[in-house]
Amino acid sequence: MALHLSALPEPIDKIYSRARKEGISREKLEEGLDRLAAKGAIQKSIVDGRKHFAKMMLAIGMFEFQVNRLSKEFHEDFLQYMDEGFSSAFHTKKTSQMRTIPINEEVIPERQIGTYDGARELVKTLKGPFAVINCVCRQGMDLLDQPCRQTEIRETCLLMGDFAQMTIDTGNSRELTQDQMLELLERADEEGMVLQPQNSQDPLFICCCCGCCCGVLASAKKLPRPAEYFDANYYAKVDPDLCIACGTCSTRCQMDAILDDEDVSSVDLYRCIGCGLCVSTCPSEAVQLYLKTEVKIPPKDQQQLYRKILMERYGLLGTAKVIGKKILGMKI
Repeated sequence: MALHLSALPEPIDKIYSRARKEGISREKLEEGLDRLAAKGAIQKSIVDGRKHFAKMMLAIGMFEFQVNRLSKEFHEDFLQYMDEGFSSAFHTKKTSQMRTIPINEEVIPERQIGTYDGARELVKTLKGPFAVINCVCRQGMDLLDQPCRQTEIRETCLLMGDFAQMTIDTGNSRELTQDQMLELLERADEEGMVLQPQNSQDPLFICCCCGCCCGVLASAKKLPRPAEYFDANYYAKVDPDLCIACGTCSTRCQMDAILDDEDVSSVDLYRCIGCGLCVSTCPSEAVQLYLKTEVKIPPKDQQQLYRKILMERYGLLGTAKVIGKKILGMKI
């Protein structure tokens, strides 16, 4: 049944026009798609009171929807697939699904380029609703008896807008106020977690990640120059005259980007992703974030984000073919 789905949400009748050729009844089709959606295997939405279904990506998608029901076997398969092929597809020097931003306190004010580039200011601009769910990555590592080395907290995936409302309605998340969201951002900084929101100005989620559990960070750390694969507008730099070589920054860095010396620390810019964790706790204020020469302005929303990714992956002609299929009602 899932093979009859398109990449874009469609109503049951449209999907049934393809599935009935294999003798599947409309009732069985709807029951099956409802089951698949309940398992987090496909996408389901309600548009104008009607059910719509679509294929779902592995990440961000099927994997994250296994939260609170993840099995050890599923997680082992996921990690194997990440190593053998998915990592090279997910990490791209083009537009990515996620970006890295600092909390905002540690960014030099005159260098800020938009509220979307600081987590605190970003949340303040949103009306909500807000919610939090458990981290599926940390749940997976718990199942493998390799618990997170960074934090004991598991509620670290922050949701906003329609995504938050959907999980609230299904009982899969805990609803938050805006102030509670801000408190969780502060907690993330205290615990030493990297903030990775959806790569848009109006994101639906912010992940609080660590280098030992997060599939994105853990796989990127294996690359020789991981910074090249992150959409981030800042980089950290150490003032050697202020550095006291205490080692605080190196214990906080999730990307192994801090180079320790007996007298002074420095930042490996090939590994720095501009998260600001080294800045917020530096006792001598020797580390600061600086704006990159090439500034990346994220797409406005999720729709524009995936449209841009589509254009970069398939080019103008390929994108035109996709649009043509959609207009003709064909599966994408």
